[in-house]
Amino acid sequence: MVERKNRFSINDIIGGFSGAAVALPQSMGLGIVLFSAMGYSASVGAMAGLIGAIILLLVTGTVGASIGVISAPNGPMTMLIVGVVSAMALDGVSSDLMLLTLSAILIMTGIFQIIFALFGGAQLIKYIPYPVVVGLVTGVGILMLKSQWSLLSGGWNSFVPLSLQEAYPLIIALLTGLIMIVVPKMTKNRVPGAVGGLFVGIAFFYLLSSFTVVAIEESWMVGLIPSISSLHLGFSFENIDALPLEIIILSSLALTVLGTTDSLVTSLLADSKTRERHNSKKEIVVQGSAEILIGMVGGLGGWGTKGATLVAIEAGGRRWSAVMAGVFFLLLVLFAGFAGKYLPISVLAGIVAMVGVGMIDMNILTWLKHRKTRIDALVSLLVIISIVTFNLVTAVGIGVVISILLFVGRHTRSSIIHRRVTGKNYRSFCARSNDALDILDNDGDTIVLYELEGDLFFATADKLRTHISEEITEEKIIILHFRRVKYIDMSAMIVLLQVSQEASEKGSKLIFCHLHRGLGFGKKASKAFRHVDSKQKFTNKVFRDTDRAFEYAENQLLKLKGYKMLAEDREITVENNNFCSKMNAEQKALIRSIGTIHTLKKHEVLFDKGEHGASLFLLIKGEIEIRLYTDKLEYKRLAKYGSGTYFGEISFVNPGPRVAQAIALNKVNLFELKRDALLQLDEKEQSKLALALLFEIGTTLSDELRRSAADIHRLEQW
Repeated sequence: MVERKNRFSINDIIGGFSGAAVALPQSMGLGIVLFSAMGYSASVGAMAGLIGAIILLLVTGTVGASIGVISAPNGPMTMLIVGVVSAMALDGVSSDLMLLTLSAILIMTGIFQIIFALFGGAQLIKYIPYPVVVGLVTGVGILMLKSQWSLLSGGWNSFVPLSLQEAYPLIIALLTGLIMIVVPKMTKNRVPGAVGGLFVGIAFFYLLSSFTVVAIEESWMVGLIPSISSLHLGFSFENIDALPLEIIILSSLALTVLGTTDSLVTSLLADSKTRERHNSKKEIVVQGSAEILIGMVGGLGGWGTKGATLVAIEAGGRRWSAVMAGVFFLLLVLFAGFAGKYLPISVLAGIVAMVGVGMIDMNILTWLKHRKTRIDALVSLLVIISIVTFNLVTAVGIGVVISILLFVGRHTRSSIIHRRVTGKNYRSFCARSNDALDILDNDGDTIVLYELEGDLFFATADKLRTHISEEITEEKIIILHFRRVKYIDMSAMIVLLQVSQEASEKGSKLIFCHLHRGLGFGKKASKAFRHVDSKQKFTNKVFRDTDRAFEYAENQLLKLKGYKMLAEDREITVENNNFCSKMNAEQKALIRSIGTIHTLKKHEVLFDKGEHGASLFLLIKGEIEIRLYTDKLEYKRLAKYGSGTYFGEISFVNPGPRVAQAIALNKVNLFELKRDALLQLDEKEQSKLALALLFEIGTTLSDELRRSAADIHRLEQW
């Protein structure tokens, strides 16, 4: 079943005719401009423009990569090639070789566009800064005005007034431009300016000549448009050795950038009107294929034209409007070539000139007035000056360089560091003894975490090194957090290796966390760094999450401060546990009397999520981890407890289902204090323990609340 949006309708005929009417004078006018510069007659140039439009419309319209888009020869492509052939003409190059160069440029442009699209280059075009695009478009507009002045003035560049006979083409062009402004306003945009300029301009041309002494000269007219069979245009392998390959390649690359940018902008404009979604890769491949065909037959290339596209869509054209526009152009070439004898070049020149005027963006002057946009204005002006002073190929190259510099500058100015945290206001989920907590409270600033963001590449890597180098001092522990980093290039990896070496030499420790696979590190970061520099060993610790990185850093700080870490196989007494540390001897004895000792093997589960809990656990030996599983294999570590700590206080105070799993990381001995055992004591013994228990549990819970509040406050600030 054919989708509704692909069905042919009468609106496609109307839209195609409307779009063709707008694109017709521009296609013929630009063809005349280019081929006149190569020494060919106006009729041959008009024919080349029409051939280019026919191929573009039929190829792009048949495939339908962008609904409603009307493609035809346009200013940017024409002006770039005009600059090339003009330079060749000054060197005395023959017209045939210039035509062959034109064909080669179009063929290479099509090939580059296809390659560009297949390798995802269409996405890169979106990153060309808007001021660069505005400068290119405005510069092309100025070149179009300049080209029409040269065509109409007959080389007049003195203060000697022209006679009416000499000035007549220029007068008609100016009147045509004025008509293009007035007609849309008078008809409330029912008649496009280009259509009104064409028909009314022709009428004025003959009307004024009949009331004046002006004699219409044959050189003022396009002339009989030759039949397709009588033309000898097209690509030939003769004299191929004489082709200027460097000029062809540079011009083709410049046209690829210009064409891809303009085509995608036109497609986006069409999407906004049709509410469709174009396929950018397919669009550029199709446009490139059309350019190759045009180059083979010696026509004038182009791409999507905004004015004709908008007119066609407003007239109701959709899926098949481009094909219908191509059919109208083809019928004109086959059966109405004689009309060229009555078509004034000056009218077409006036239309092309007004298209050029419409391309000039006066917002650049507004940007100059404001400090925040002044740099953007200067960028646009630099591109415009490059176009007018040198050529469009040079301007495109300068534009691309400016785009790169602006991109690098923007990333360099932006901070690569999302936040900086010290061990005083951020802790791991590892529960520790009171002595250890005192050390972490007093010397937590020794641990520093840098949470990075954005892209780490040659422009930002050195900036990161500057920040970290200031932090590297003796006994400092630095954690680099990469979860927000999207990309790391080789330059950044070299800088990280250099920073690691600097930290090692100064007695600091550098720790990495969240080196995710999206950064290209795979399972082992050390292997990735070794590929970059095989001579330098990567010995830094790498952790998959922040919690474990902080736990390791805290352990290093405690060792640094002389704290004796408990070995996994070292056992402490119940009385020395944090829970009992502030109790008197009688209370400790009561605790000992009502509890029971349990032993767990490595990886043995103490309790699972959902199990009913009403016990408090005091760790005597080993380590317990509290895990919240998100699936069978993935989990989030909520806490870790070692010898001398305790957990389960919430279930002890308020029995209920457990919210996570507790698992032994090694061989574990623990002391279980059941709530029921406490309640079975007589009233006198309960009173001796109750206050101490409530005080200790209340202190622990209040510390947790303070920590949660601090975390929330810190997240709000960031």
